[in-house]
Amino acid sequence: MAKALSATMDDLLKQAKTTNRLLAAQLKNQMTQMELVKLLSTTDLTAKEIADVLDTTGNTVGVTLQRLRNKATAGASKGAPGRTKGEQ
Repeated sequence: MAKALSATMDDLLKQAKTTNRLLAAQLKNQMTQMELVKLLSTTDLTAKEIADVLDTTGNTVGVTLQRLRNKATAGASKGAPGRTKGEQ
């Protein structure tokens, strides 16, 4: 009789991390680090978790996320109509 295999949460977590690293390794050749951070940030990973996947530091990811937020804010304000000098 075959024994049923049951994976623990730790086993599943290790497998998921390995899969993420493999996928990120494939994408590194096609995308910039900023694009990868942007993509991975949509998965609700923390900066530290993204850094682990991309084999970089949490600070690097944090700075990249801040730059992405700044770009988004700058892009949103560019399209907004503003007052010119002298308008009330």
